[in-house]
Amino acid sequence: MELIKNVTKILRAEPNLLHLKEPIVVVGDIHGQYFDLIHMFEKVIDKRGLMTTNMLFLGDYVDRGDFSLEVVVYLYALKLRYPKSISLLRGNHESRAMAEHFTFRQEVMNKCDRDEDVYELFMESFDALPIAADINEDYLCMHGGISQELKESSDIDTIDRFMEPPLEGFLCDILWSDPCKDQDSRKHKW
Repeated sequence: MELIKNVTKILRAEPNLLHLKEPIVVVGDIHGQYFDLIHMFEKVIDKRGLMTTNMLFLGDYVDRGDFSLEVVVYLYALKLRYPKSISLLRGNHESRAMAEHFTFRQEVMNKCDRDEDVYELFMESFDALPIAADINEDYLCMHGGISQELKESSDIDTIDRFMEPPLEGFLCDILWSDPCKDQDSRKHKW
């Protein structure tokens, strides 16, 4: 519980839009695949076990796989140890609605002696995760997609991220904007 609380303090202090520099490795959805996560880290550590580059994770750490708890605990431990080298963004699965619909809530209950307080601490930490990153002012990274409300990247800092994501709007778009077929797609070359 102390790990989650300490990482949440770090995450709360970070802006909605992180400003990062290359070199950086960008990693997409982990979805509870702990051994795949470890394999990725093997590519960016030296013989002493120290990080050789920065890493940006785009969210969806939990659900679907059997080791969501281990994934989040490992990433949080690394964030605590290397707060400037490990950057964590929120994905759509870092929410109460998704954690309860899929597997994370049940996994926490099973692995943490049915302790609702541990689950709530994770949810608070998810609410604190930044929602986008700018790499070298060249690449805008987020879990979902570009919102119609986004005019300039600085608009991202106007979002209140410390909440359960709503079903529509700016925050929802950044976490969720899955591609969908345009009503009049015959006019466009996708």
